Amino acid sequence: MSAFAKWILSILEQILDFIVEVPLAIAGWLWEALLSLIGSSFIVGLIDNAGQVFSQISPSVWYFMAIMKIPFGITVVTSAYVLRFLVRRIPFIG
Repeated sequence: MSAFAKWILSILEQILDFIVEVPLAIAGWLWEALLSLIGSSFIVGLIDNAGQVFSQISPSVWYFMAIMKIPFGITVVTSAYVLRFLVRRIPFIG
C-alpha cells in the first residue's frame, strides 16, 4: 500500500471514530443531565416521604392488602405507567 493510501485510510478512520464518538458522548451527557435533574427534583422528596406514609397503615389493613396482592398490583400499575410515559417520548412510536 502506498503512503498516500495509508494517509487517506488514517483520515477515514479518524472521521469514522469521530462519527461514532460524538453521539456516544452526547448520550452520556444527556444521561448525566437526566440523573442530576431527577436527583434535584421533587421526586426524591416524595420517595422519602412514602416510607412515613406507609408506616401509618395499621397491621390489619396490611393483612388484607397482602391477601388481595395490592402491593404487587401497585408495582405493576406504576411500572406500566412509567413504561407508557417512556415509550410515548420515542418520536417514531409515540
